[in-house]
Amino acid sequence: METRNGLINFTLFIFIFVFSFVFSLDALAAPNTFYGVLALLGFVVCLAGSLFNGLLSKRDGEALAIWYFSYAVVVGIVTVWYMTRCGTAFGWW
Repeated sequence: METRNGLINFTLFIFIFVFSFVFSLDALAAPNTFYGVLALLGFVVCLAGSLFNGLLSKRDGEALAIWYFSYAVVVGIVTVWYMTRCGTAFGWW
């Protein structure tokens, strides 16, 4: 993957993450299931896409690999936070 394409993908993943985070906050504040599903799908897409692009960048020896893996860690932490908040809201634990 070229560096320019990697930066564009990374920027796209940041935008998806921001929209997913806003949808997750709105879904937790009001009983809006559609926004909750959109947020969860956005988090999963960000996590899977960043891991995939990170592995491709690492295989090609690019410096963007560390950025994709760091981003995947941040998205994973926020996804776990969101899932625990959803579990508390639904009364699962």
